[in-house]
Parts: sequence; C-alpha cells; structure tokens
Amino acid sequence: MTQPSINFRRIAWISAILIAGTLVIASFFITMFGEDLRKYYIPFAKGCDTCGFNPYYARWFFVPLMILPDSQWTMPLWSLLVFAGMFWLIYKLDVTPLVIIAFPMLGQYSLGQVDIFLCIGFYLMLKSKNPWLQGLGICFLAIKPQVTALVIVGFLIGQKWSQLWKIVIPPAIMLLLSFLVFGIDWPLRWLSNTQALPPHVWRLAAGDTWRFALPFIWIPFLFEDRERRMLLSILMMALASPVFGTYSYIVFILFYPKWWTIVLSYVWVVFIPVEPDFAIRFAWILPFVMIIHICYTNWDESWWMRRRAKLANQTMA
Repeated sequence: MTQPSINFRRIAWISAILIAGTLVIASFFITMFGEDLRKYYIPFAKGCDTCGFNPYYARWFFVPLMILPDSQWTMPLWSLLVFAGMFWLIYKLDVTPLVIIAFPMLGQYSLGQVDIFLCIGFYLMLKSKNPWLQGLGICFLAIKPQVTALVIVGFLIGQKWSQLWKIVIPPAIMLLLSFLVFGIDWPLRWLSNTQALPPHVWRLAAGDTWRFALPFIWIPFLFEDRERRMLLSILMMALASPVFGTYSYIVFILFYPKWWTIVLSYVWVVFIPVEPDFAIRFAWILPFVMIIHICYTNWDESWWMRRRAKLANQTMA
C-alpha cells in the first residue's frame, strides 16, 4: 500500500490564508495598526495635497481608500483588499504563498502601506505582452517614483519603437491630465511638500546605504534580459534611494521568492543585541545579498562576458 504524498503547496496555501485571516481579525483590536493609512494615504486620497507625499496623480489610484469607512473597519477592510491582491498575484506568478510571512509584508500590514499597487504595476510590465497594459503598469509604478524610477528606465531601454510609443502613451496621458487637474506647477508643490517628510525607522536602512550604492546604479544595465534588469533595478533602488522604505522590499521578494529571501528578510533581528532600538537599519543586507546572488548566477549573460566572448570570436576569426 503506497503512502499518500504530502502536498506541501496546499499546506502553504492553507497556512498563508489562515495567517492572513488572523491578521485581518487582529486589526480590529490593535488600534496602532494602519497609522500611515489613516494619517497620510486616506486624507491624501480625499483631497489633502499636503497630507501625503505621493505625486498628485496617485490620488486616482487611491480611489478604493476614499470609500473606506472612518471607523474600526478601516484597517480590516484595507488589509483584506491587500491580502486578496497579494494572493491573486501569488496565484498568477505561481510562487509560494508563504511570501506573505516575509517581514516587509508584515510592515505593509502593520503600517497600512500601499505597495500592492507597485506589485500590480510590476506584474503588468513583466508578464503582459500588451504594450498598453505595460504602459498602465508604469502608471502604477509611478505612484512611488522614489522606489521605482530606475525600474521604469530599465524597462523602457531596448524596447522596439513599434512597442515603445504604445507603452508611453498611458503614462503620458496620465501626466498631461495631472497638469490639467492639479495645475502645471504641481510637481514643484509636491517636491516642496516632500521636504517635510518625517524621519522614519523603516527608512534607516536606505539612509545608511544610499551614498555608497548610488555610484553603482549602472549594475542592472549589465544585463540584456529585461526581467533581470528590472529586478536588479528595484534592488539597487532599495540601496541607492535614501527614502526607500524597508516595507517596500515586498515587491522584489514577490518576484524573486526564494526560501532564503523570505528568511533573510528577518536578518536584521540578529543585530538587536547590538542596536536594540534601530536594528532594522541592517535590513539592507537582504537586497545587497540578492544583487550579489543574481549577478553571480547570471554573470555569463552580462554585457561584460558577452563582450569578452565577442572579442574572443573575432580573435579566433
């Protein structure tokens, strides 16, 4: 008699759904959850230009936030929407649902962050073959340009003109409409407002690394493969953008969900004895290790190695 095999993926799905359900229920009782949602994103969505720090056109994507009730249901409903979006992406990408236990996802949940929009945009750009949907993906990513600027550049480079003009139309229309609705000077008002961005423990990691990482933002462009270039681009932004929040790490974990990336998202915990209050500043170890791993395992595809191979072939000829 054969023993039934263990379906680990089914167990992972059940576990992830139970964890998500528990967190949604917990948000009814833990009032400190959702601070960023209540303090910044919802007021910004409802028209307060100086309440949030996203570009003004982001308000159009935050429409779901406008219908959230101002009550104890605010955070549970938003958590439910975020987890539903994550599970949909996990299913479409066919990755482990245990992604939701990665530390950045807990940050998304506890703060009430909105990087689910970035995940959707990344998915549209990476997996859709329709240039109009890819352009819509850029619109989603543009909600947080401090996180995704290099990704957008990495995606557009090398596109054929027949595709490129279709891709840029959706973000171009969004930008033009934003000038009509919010005024031609809204970028200046937005940038002025971002100067008041309060310090936050979740941005300590990027604050420590950006000066050292900025000279290396060319690394993603060593690779011709667009998916690899986009992934390396957001990893470099995690190190080179001083306002990149650790909670946004969920984007690259979702699209590179190795078991060790989920585990390594908690690496900062081992530094608590060294720096009890601000150990999270060591979270940069995750994107740093991921960059090294991706470059090392794919170095044969890099521009440098392709150039060496080309020169070798010319010499032999």
